[in-house]
Amino acid sequence: MHNTLIVFASNHGTVERCARELFRLIDGKVDLCNLNQRESIPDLNSYDTLIVGGSIHYGKIQGVIDGFCKNNKELLTGKRLGLFINCLYSGEKAQQQLEKAYPESIARHALVRDYFGGELDEKKMSFWERFITRQIIRSEGLEVMLYKDKIERFVEHLTTDRDEEA
Repeated sequence: MHNTLIVFASNHGTVERCARELFRLIDGKVDLCNLNQRESIPDLNSYDTLIVGGSIHYGKIQGVIDGFCKNNKELLTGKRLGLFINCLYSGEKAQQQLEKAYPESIARHALVRDYFGGELDEKKMSFWERFITRQIIRSEGLEVMLYKDKIERFVEHLTTDRDEEA
């Protein structure tokens, strides 16, 4: 049986929605760990596969995800690994944000990396977050949406790779 841990940080709920969708799609034992709501994390050694996800704010992934990756670099590079981000961009700009989100040694080791798009829950955003986000969306003509097909392909890639290892 394969054990998967999905480690994420969700400020406004989008990353958590994606993590829960991954949870739903992955076979075997799957646990969720929202770093923004936990004081400790499960023992990473007890998992075959780790998935790490976070959102991009002002061009950077959340500090808690960055810290988690840096503090667990050796462990992450010794596991089957998937990395994802949520951001408002798509295409080349989203790919650039994905490239900068995780330390290079961890990103190189990942079996799959992708961006899942973004969404806005303005009720959970501060006045300034709403103001700045609206300005960016308007000025850059962004289409705000989640890419569920990318989440499904992410899981397929992890599953296909796992089946080939067996």
